[in-house]
Amino acid sequence: MPAAPTQPVAPPEIDPASDISPLVAWRVLLDSDTVALGQVRSLFLNHDIIVGGTVQELGQSSQLLEWRIAAASQASTQQLAPSIDKTPPQVRYIVPHALDALSERYSGKTAKVIAVQLHNPEAIGAGKNALGQAVTDDGAVNPCFDLVAQFDDGTIALTTQYPATLATANLAELTSVISNAGERMQRELPSIVGKFVFAAGFTQLYRPDSAVDDLTSQNALKRISPEDIPLFEPFQIVAAKYDPSAGVVIEVELPNGSKALALTSLTQLFSAPKEGEDPSFLEQVIGLFLSEIPKDLSKRELAAIKDGSIYRGMREGAVEYVLGFPDKESKLEGGGRQLTFRKSLLVNVSPQGTVEDFKFLDAK
Repeated sequence: MPAAPTQPVAPPEIDPASDISPLVAWRVLLDSDTVALGQVRSLFLNHDIIVGGTVQELGQSSQLLEWRIAAASQASTQQLAPSIDKTPPQVRYIVPHALDALSERYSGKTAKVIAVQLHNPEAIGAGKNALGQAVTDDGAVNPCFDLVAQFDDGTIALTTQYPATLATANLAELTSVISNAGERMQRELPSIVGKFVFAAGFTQLYRPDSAVDDLTSQNALKRISPEDIPLFEPFQIVAAKYDPSAGVVIEVELPNGSKALALTSLTQLFSAPKEGEDPSFLEQVIGLFLSEIPKDLSKRELAAIKDGSIYRGMREGAVEYVLGFPDKESKLEGGGRQLTFRKSLLVNVSPQGTVEDFKFLDAK
């Protein structure tokens, strides 16, 4: 007996006044173990997305790590049973060359989602009738699926995800969400002007004459040196503007009266909140700034952070407030790890997460 078709479940309505609407509503929906493939299709199929992902440098080129160049596989075309579903024959998309990643130049570009397919068409939930014809796979729960998108130049790209990983990986954003977010930004961004934020080692600041392209490309010539950024000192927000192609640009005034710019990228802006967190609008839009000084730091850690120094016994999380996120991480014997910061400082961390030793790469 043919499997009964499963109708895609409409996304739940979310209060427009809520802090998560419209920025991350679909991410909240997909961050669940009970999401069906039909729900993913309802959200993405035939809709435009902004493509993102992790940039990986490979030789002279840079690629988006999670996306691969794809193509239609005519041999795997599946005909849906006409008595059950009038949808035209479905073309399956494959990755002809596993190492053929998508160029970084497509990051931030618009593409249309042309397919949402089970990664394994034989997986549980891919219903077939007595003739072996595909009936529906909308009911596949928490599926491993391929999101397939086509750019204006004809390039087709594919990323393989689970619903929850798509919700948290920031590989794709619906252009409709970005449009709706623009309306909210215009309405609420003025409210953050005059508020204070704090910089940490991972906060990136740029000269006040920097263009949007300088911020999105992280132009080193325009960046303010980390040594010139006072840590855990209050910076007042003096201006904020939403750019739909880049994110939120924030201008702050440093304690010495100088100005600097920072960018909250679209990836940061639309990140789903961590479980148990309920960020305010300010916390959603300030990116790599902190809205307050963390309360779990010891007096010694706090003093070291403000001084821009680290010490043996300092917790790894506190080290990141000084040096930012590590460039590289490797395992050490005994369960510890070695972290490389700013391509010049090696920090050995114990299995308990505290600093055991540190040295500069050029140290004799």
